[in-house]
Amino acid sequence: MIRTTRVRLCLAASAVAVLAGCSGTDLRRDRPYIERTTIESRPIAEPVRAITGFSDGLACMDSMLRAERVPTTLITSKQIPDPSSKAPVAAKDMIFTALSEMSRTSNAFRIVDFEIDPLKQDTVQTLTSLMLPAGQLAIPKPAVYVSGAISYVDQNVLIRNGGIGASAKNWEIGYSNDVITTAVGLELHLGDFTTRTLFPGLDSANEIAAGNKGEGIDLGGRIKNAGTQLTIGGTISQGVGPAVRTLVELGMIEVIGKWARVPYWDCLALDQSHPEFQRQLREWYGDMSDEQRVRLFATALHALGYYDGGGDGRADSALRGALARYQADHQATVSGNFNFESYERLMTNYVATDGSDHFTRIGWGDGARAGAPRGGQVALDAEAARPIAVDITLDRKDPHFALGESLLLNVSVDRTAHLYCFYEDAKGTLTQVYPSTFQPAPLLQARRSLLIPDIANPRSYTLEMTQPGHEAATCLATADDRSNELQRALGAAALEPIHAVPGTATLRQTLLELARGTHAGIGSAEWDVDAHASR
Repeated sequence: MIRTTRVRLCLAASAVAVLAGCSGTDLRRDRPYIERTTIESRPIAEPVRAITGFSDGLACMDSMLRAERVPTTLITSKQIPDPSSKAPVAAKDMIFTALSEMSRTSNAFRIVDFEIDPLKQDTVQTLTSLMLPAGQLAIPKPAVYVSGAISYVDQNVLIRNGGIGASAKNWEIGYSNDVITTAVGLELHLGDFTTRTLFPGLDSANEIAAGNKGEGIDLGGRIKNAGTQLTIGGTISQGVGPAVRTLVELGMIEVIGKWARVPYWDCLALDQSHPEFQRQLREWYGDMSDEQRVRLFATALHALGYYDGGGDGRADSALRGALARYQADHQATVSGNFNFESYERLMTNYVATDGSDHFTRIGWGDGARAGAPRGGQVALDAEAARPIAVDITLDRKDPHFALGESLLLNVSVDRTAHLYCFYEDAKGTLTQVYPSTFQPAPLLQARRSLLIPDIANPRSYTLEMTQPGHEAATCLATADDRSNELQRALGAAALEPIHAVPGTATLRQTLLELARGTHAGIGSAEWDVDAHASR
């Protein structure tokens, strides 16, 4: 018996050696397999923008700061340390992103990005260090700065273990369940840069809990002298990075809101800030078929003015192009693909909560209720598409100017559009002030501020109050370029008096007629120049 076993082992070893010798080390035989490397190395999931429950709150703060005419303030931030070394995240850059989002249309903040770290000598820092002593670079002094720290990362705060098992002579089975929680805290302060003192009361201290959960099943059996073992398990771990970003955005809304003395709490009470908001949307998204999703995208994009086709459930190039434009305007990853990220952005204003864990769809899907969407959005079943919204604000809340004062217009649109702006002075003279030779690009990105005139150009013109009376500004936004049609109709180049149109009222009619059928929008602002007002 022993000899037979040895013979069998020798034969098996010989077969393995023969097979190995036949295959050799020639990689050309494995070329099809090797060529898959560049394909398989690519991520299988689409990239998405970092979105938290307070991302819409940052946009709300931007609108609030603009409405309050908060002047542009230079700001910077210290490094945000993590004494625990358990949250290696770029918290300072998250702060800069939050400030940038709160300044898209308000221009509330300009970030001074300068620091000296001998361990991080990148190109920008090296050039800055060389040019500053030579007087070739001037770094403006910030007015305020952000300070703070990730105050703690307490792991294993709560641990819950559970399990159950059973066994018999030839089998056994077991189940286990573990839940572990982590608490993360963040402190933020705002300080005066000149004196390096922190403003009393301008602080934020928040914490958030993240959880890890694991489940496992073990199966075992025996047949005669042979045994089998099977283990099935799964783990869900909520990352520290998203937790810190959530705390940063919440904290910056609080700190900046207190500093600007605006009702920032309105931007924290949005339905989107509910922690289950995105999870509920994901569940609804998963319940839809591909055709239902395409129909919903087509309906929503039509109502919002991006798409003029029908909702027949076909994902044609026109619909994908409309979706790509929407994605670019609403800070989603631009791909033209019908994915959850874009769905979440589209539906965010069409979902309401009662303050608990109950969510309701507004005007779409099963179980929808009637009601007005948030933010003045158009109803999804509206027959007429919403025109482009044009917002014009002055650089101060008081619409009264003294002679000799200058004016600055802040213009933004809710969809990327071609923009044309006109100024009517107290004498009734109309002039096109945008685009011009000083600001030639007529295309304005959505939710981006445009200042007219360009204060960054020292050779630009000024809008100075030279005569008492009533003045106005009017801007037209169109989906396509109408520069040639406008010049033919108005008979004047930019920054030259327009004699073919007598006044703003006639100008509005002319502009709307030229842009008919393009979902064009018009915005205006008015003010008075008082000869007796003090400067």
